[in-house]
Amino acid sequence: MSTTPEQGSPSPQRQTPAQANEALRAFVRAHGDRPWSRAELAELDRLRALWRAAERTGITTAA
Repeated sequence: MSTTPEQGSPSPQRQTPAQANEALRAFVRAHGDRPWSRAELAELDRLRALWRAAERTGITTAA
């Protein structure tokens, strides 16, 4: 599995919803068809949180 720029970033940069979604999809694609470890699930949760934050920012900006 390759390391993405989003992994291990102490203070993540603000992303657009599309960028956050692509980072999430890339992580899942790179993971493949195998069981998820606790560390991988934690990273998946972190990427989901970034995506949700990007979505919220996009919604409040549009409003």
